[in-house]
This record gives sequence, C-alpha cells and structure tokens, in this order.
Amino acid sequence: MTRFPTAHFTKTFRANAAAVLAVLTVACGGSEPGLARGELLFDTCSPCHGDDGAGKEELGAPAIAGGSEWYLTEQLLKFRDGTRGYHHTDTEGLRMRPMSRALVEDKGDIESIVQYVVSLPIPDPPPTAEGGDAEAGEADYLELCVNCHGRDGRGMEIQKAPSLLHLNDWYMASSMRKYRDGVRGAGGDGFGALMRASMTGWTDERIDDVTAYIMTMQRLPRKVAAPPPPPLPPVDVDPAILPEGVTVAMAREGQEIFNGTTGICFTCHVREGVGGPLAPSLADDEWLNIDGEYESIVAIIIKGVEEPVEYPGMMQPRAGMPLSDEQVRAVAAYVFTLSR
Repeated sequence: MTRFPTAHFTKTFRANAAAVLAVLTVACGGSEPGLARGELLFDTCSPCHGDDGAGKEELGAPAIAGGSEWYLTEQLLKFRDGTRGYHHTDTEGLRMRPMSRALVEDKGDIESIVQYVVSLPIPDPPPTAEGGDAEAGEADYLELCVNCHGRDGRGMEIQKAPSLLHLNDWYMASSMRKYRDGVRGAGGDGFGALMRASMTGWTDERIDDVTAYIMTMQRLPRKVAAPPPPPLPPVDVDPAILPEGVTVAMAREGQEIFNGTTGICFTCHVREGVGGPLAPSLADDEWLNIDGEYESIVAIIIKGVEEPVEYPGMMQPRAGMPLSDEQVRAVAAYVFTLSR
C-alpha cells in the first residue's frame, strides 16, 4: 500500500477538491454548450495546463492546446471511465480522474471544453531535456513509431495516435516510460496496449533518443491530415490456388481493409504484411502460431494473439476493430495470398 506524507496528501486533496468544486459550480450554471461555456470550464484547467494550454512541467501537466478534437475527447472519456489514470503511481492521471468526472455530459461540458482548447493557438514548446541522440532516435522512430504517428509526426486518427508536434519533450518521455512500466495502456485500453507492446524492453536511453528526434521535427503542426500513402496495385492471384469459397474479389477487399483505414493490420505487420519489429511477416511461408491454412487464419483473426511467440505486439480479437465475419474472411483471403 502506497503511503504519502500527510502534508502532501492534504495539499493535493485540497487542490483537487477546489478544482472539482469549481467545475461543478460552472456545470450547474445555465450557459449553453459551446465555446463560451468551454472558456468558463477551462478556468479549472488553467492552474495545471496554463492559461494558454501550453502545460506546466512542475505539475506534470502537458500541453493540450494543439491537440486534435478527437484525441482530447477520448482522453477525457478514458480518465472518466478509469481506462486512464488507474495506476496508483500515476499521480498526474489520478489528478485528472476527478476533474473529468466533474464534467456533466448532459450539459455538453466535454464538447464545450474541447472546443475551447482546440481554439487556442498551437504551442511550440522548446526542448528542455538534456541528452538524447536524435540520429539514433530517428532509426527507432522510423522502425517502430512511423506506422501510427506518421512520418511527419502528425498522427493518425484511425490508429488513435495523436500528433506529437505540440507536445513537451518531458511529457513524451514520461508517457513512454509509463507505457513501458505498465502505468498506462492497460485497463481495457486496446490502442494503449499497442503502445505498451511497442515500448517493451526499452531503456531510458532509447526513450530519450526518440524524444530528441521528435523534437527536431517541424513544429506547429497544421491541423490537416497527413497525406495518404500511395495506393497499392490490386491483388493479382491465380484463382486456382484459393481455397473453396474464397474469391479474388474477397482478397482485394481484404487488401483494402488490411492496408487502409478500415482496419489497423498494417500498424504492426506493416503494409503488404512484410512484417516489422512488432509483428512477423505474413509474406513468407513461416507461421509462428498457426499452420497458415485459410481457416486457421480466419480463426486467429477472430481470436487474436494474447501471448505472441517471438514479437511484442499483442493482436486483439478482430484486430481491435468492429470487423464483420465477412470482413474477417476477406482479410484472411488477402493474408492467404501474401505467402502464396
């Protein structure tokens, strides 16, 4: 059982209680959802995150101005339902949980406060961390981070991967350590589990290197999606090699799901299933968990892989997406063709 000094506990309790009371006071008011209400609610956020939303290192509160609407909304919901801020050592997360729960959904509080935060100028926090080899960090970033956060660090909503370009270096390093140590990414957080797998076995030095590289990227991100990758040529396969009931049309549909925005298979297996540091290649004849036959591929997509044999990337059932049985069979058809 973790014990805190009485003075520390009292100070933290009073600060959190005062902040929650302030939120409740605003929430009970009659203002309509929208920017004006969000500005009023933000008065309870600014003591930690700053009036400009640029964050405060001494409080462990990150920059939130510059965050995407979808990401800010999801994080507030995760704090509220306990998916984030659940660990007894996550002081910052534990501070956020009561704040998120004081927001009144029926009054549009989350929508309003996110709308206001998104309206703030995007901060450009300067590097503050000492050390870190940006060149070594680039190699790790391109190998492990680029499939979700993008080559330019702008993030991808379909991967639930936020932009990294407005964040403080100390916050990014702290977050990676939390994922590595199991302080974040559990409690039912499926996409957080991917981050946990990515950070398995990382040393503090590697984390500092990647952080240093991210801080060299172009700052002040544009609030537009990163350009999509070039389209792949349609699957061209001899129908005679396909199992009974499997068609070329199914394989082509599976190709779009595997490599596109409907699914997230390429996050770990990389485009066209060539494999990467998180998951094995599907384009060879070596299978780690199954025999490689079509129905076995269908079954493993449905069930997932909780304990990978050689790679750190856990595969969630149906890739963590609401894939229908028909879509699963289409993806399996595509994967079947990759090694044939």
